[in-house]
Amino acid sequence: MKYTINGKVVDPIHGAGVITEISKQKISGEMCECVVIEIVVGKKRVLVPVENLDEAELRPVVSQDELEDALQELYRDPDELPKDWRRRIEKLKDRVHSGEPKQVARAIRDIIARSILNKMNPSEKRVLNEAICVFAGEVALVKNIRSDLAKDLIKKSARKGVQQNIETQGDDKKKKKSPGRMGDDTIGEGDDGKEGDTGNTSYKRFDPDEDFED
Repeated sequence: MKYTINGKVVDPIHGAGVITEISKQKISGEMCECVVIEIVVGKKRVLVPVENLDEAELRPVVSQDELEDALQELYRDPDELPKDWRRRIEKLKDRVHSGEPKQVARAIRDIIARSILNKMNPSEKRVLNEAICVFAGEVALVKNIRSDLAKDLIKKSARKGVQQNIETQGDDKKKKKSPGRMGDDTIGEGDDGKEGDTGNTSYKRFDPDEDFED
């Protein structure tokens, strides 16, 4: 990849930004030629030595079609995450730092989907908000909108995707229940529920104001 001034790129750790200059910079007391990137979300500068560009895994921002495909991940069925919280956080961080927008979107989707039945812990909230910031930077650059509007778009899409999944799960449970006798709310033969399960699942209402941080 050829790096030029005003080029739109994505750093897998810091997110999307614009190359503002390619110049000599002092790093660890030594002068070296660097690509200077202004990160969209957070307004921080990232210096990448030219000799380390391959290791930094910078890439150009995705196309409009590729971005829309990544946004659709917020509406797709979630993946099951590890029950152990340490392994769960490690897997989610790997997605967020992958540098791939679809993987970042999947991290957002799966954290939110899990939070419907399990309260988000502080680590999950931090990963969620990091993922939103990383994704929002690329959304902002590709769609040419402000980063705050990009964040709002991601949050609204995630909220809508969560509600759709809840409604779909509810419809599936209704289809699985046998007619039975009037007033009989037990699981019918062939249902996947456990003995004594009424088939009614209590879902926590997803509150973006509570679960998302600005």
